[in-house]
Amino acid sequence: MNPPLIIPWWRTVTVVVLAAITILFCRESAPPDIIPEAGVIMDLPTLVGEFWGTAEPVSKSELIMLPGDTEFAKKTYQDISGSALTAQIVLSGGEKRSIHRPEICLPAQGWSIQGGEVIPIALSNGRTLDVMKLTLTRQIEVAPGEYRTMKSYFLYWFVGKNTTTPYHWMRLLKTNWDMITQKKQHRWAYVIVSASVLEGFKPGAKNDEQTLDMLKNFVREAVPKFQLSEMPANERPAKSPAPQDKAVN
Repeated sequence: MNPPLIIPWWRTVTVVVLAAITILFCRESAPPDIIPEAGVIMDLPTLVGEFWGTAEPVSKSELIMLPGDTEFAKKTYQDISGSALTAQIVLSGGEKRSIHRPEICLPAQGWSIQGGEVIPIALSNGRTLDVMKLTLTRQIEVAPGEYRTMKSYFLYWFVGKNTTTPYHWMRLLKTNWDMITQKKQHRWAYVIVSASVLEGFKPGAKNDEQTLDMLKNFVREAVPKFQLSEMPANERPAKSPAPQDKAVN
């Protein structure tokens, strides 16, 4: 059994104290009339390097569990060799419970988290993006009564208006701090890029290192195509998306 993930006490204290300050501040002043702004466009690119993306429907469980104004963009990518990965953006609406730590939901989906660390990825525009890399495993039945351990890599990060972080606690801190100091509301997006290590499951499939490199290369090329802070100025939309009033179908 894996040891539970332990969050340093000072992170919890920091978030709680900042939240208390925010509540006090809001009570003492009129609430600012701010329209939350997103840091992404909800349109994953179709072509990323040698990978071609196909839109995937959002699961019924996500539509049921998350607020109706949550927006989704999800694609499965595959190259001519048959290598595949999945990319997804979840964009919060008026309610903030659209965004959560994946360490909470992944075990419920049957994955065991073997470890997590922040890794830097050099983007194609010359900048660097820090992402959280989770190493996952689960038992796969390859024949009646015969199981084999499959490994997967799960990369994620959070995107606000002109800000990113791989840490959930930092997202909460930034939310409160920017509200107080800049009267800015972030409409946070949660970006995921993931793939399983299929060596031993599929002939000619990538091994552990090759799978992780594939994901890094995808992030390197894809992020400047949908993350506003990394897009060329002449390619950015005139106005970033605002929360939708209608539910996701």
